[in-house]
Amino acid sequence: MIIIRMYICVCNAITERQVRACVDAGATSLDDLQFELGVASCCGRCAGTACEYLPGGRASSICEIRDVTMPVKPAVILAEQGQAANGSPLPAAAEAA
Repeated sequence: MIIIRMYICVCNAITERQVRACVDAGATSLDDLQFELGVASCCGRCAGTACEYLPGGRASSICEIRDVTMPVKPAVILAEQGQAANGSPLPAAAEAA
């Protein structure tokens, strides 16, 4: 079995897999990569390449970070508006109750 490793930081022997794993674990800046892995902490020539793996970078597996939370309306407000929690109108029997 042949294992191919692409080194991002030769000074500290940091591989592409390590950088990707760090980004997948939540690293969002070069400071995060430097703190976790030591990337770009010696000569600094790898900083540009390492940044390409961060969210939004050319080699990133994460295209965009979005907030996926949705505001929740209390049931009382929904009932007053005649809506169910999923946005559908309430049936006539539920509105009379």
